[in-house]
Amino acid sequence: MEFFGGLGVIGSSKILVRHGDHRVLLDIGLDIPAGGDLFRPPLATRPGRELADRLRVGAAPRIPGLFDPAYLPDADEAPELAYLGERVDGTAVFVSHPHLDHVGLAGFVRRDVPVHAHRDAVRLLAALADTGEELVGREPDWRPLADDETVHCGDIAVTCVPVDHDVPGACGYLVRTPAGTLAYTGDIRFHGRHPERSEAFVAAADGCDMLVTEGTTLGWPAPDGPPRTETDVTTAYSDALRDTAGLVLLSMYPRDVERAAEFVALTRAAGRALVWPQPVADLLRRVGVPGAVSWDTVSLDAVHTTPGAFVVAPEPYDFASLLDLPLGADSVYLHANGEPLGPFDARWALLTDWLDTLSVPLRTIGCSGHASQDDLHRMVERIAPRVVVPLHTTEPTRLHPPVGTRRLVARYTTAYSLAGEPTT
Repeated sequence: MEFFGGLGVIGSSKILVRHGDHRVLLDIGLDIPAGGDLFRPPLATRPGRELADRLRVGAAPRIPGLFDPAYLPDADEAPELAYLGERVDGTAVFVSHPHLDHVGLAGFVRRDVPVHAHRDAVRLLAALADTGEELVGREPDWRPLADDETVHCGDIAVTCVPVDHDVPGACGYLVRTPAGTLAYTGDIRFHGRHPERSEAFVAAADGCDMLVTEGTTLGWPAPDGPPRTETDVTTAYSDALRDTAGLVLLSMYPRDVERAAEFVALTRAAGRALVWPQPVADLLRRVGVPGAVSWDTVSLDAVHTTPGAFVVAPEPYDFASLLDLPLGADSVYLHANGEPLGPFDARWALLTDWLDTLSVPLRTIGCSGHASQDDLHRMVERIAPRVVVPLHTTEPTRLHPPVGTRRLVARYTTAYSLAGEPTT
């Protein structure tokens, strides 16, 4: 197998498993735009060049036969990349969940390469495409998977195992080959709404040869107590609605459909209306969230007249539009895992500068979509793989495996056996 992303960074996971003439790619994500990402804001990608430019600077996986030649660099401008356009049969892609750092390059995949994801993820991705947030490139011909469904790619068998994360359709995968079994977590947590899903993944992965796990929280300071739960989030949101006299601003990632539904219901119970941008309201209606309100039914004059009767979810990066709202010290900005994602995001400082200027207090009330450091270590100990590979983290060496398990800090494009030994 080879690793084409997620190494020393959060996001961008891509694991290529080979056996014989067949290949399976687990996830096909983009880097989260921070740090050394050449495409982080304020850079705007060139229309029609989104993949070609990334390939030329090494910011997309150079895997032959994966991408549609229509999106590849022209042979005259990058002759050294011409091999990428060669057709390679026996390839399949498996997406763990519909976050861009795991699915963001799927729109460039060749039409003859099947792209799989859990059926709930496919439904959400279809709703996103229908409401103007389609993948760059084109929508793949998705192959939806049911819980515990297995797909065969030559002698490789890939089983979809649901896990708990903060988006519908999150799953890990068990990849069985004649050489052994690899288990891949995708993004996983044990403190969310559905811990039983992650527990079932642990049981299914028991004793695997190699465990490839996300390790996001390894790069974060260890908290003083247990991770915040979704119950903590809803309690903090309800308290803010009760304690804030003026307008409440809300930043949350709409792909967390369950949280959006909870917030809509809690807002209504508090006698307020939660107003979303039009595309977000359309998305939520399509995925079955009742009562999603947008500016087509609420006037700005009404918000100015009775700001305490509303919660507004502004466009994430249209900071100047905050000037149109009745804001001040009696307002609050609630950040519940929305965009910008946090202090590591290049646009976070701009958000806080705007809030400071407008005298709006900022409160973070989110709940991580990623397993805590303690839960990661407990998971590895319970699965007891021969080899564990931490990725999707800035600090892979902070994962300390139990006796009998070897930790592999993988190198980009180096081929490894399931025993963790380089093969080339």
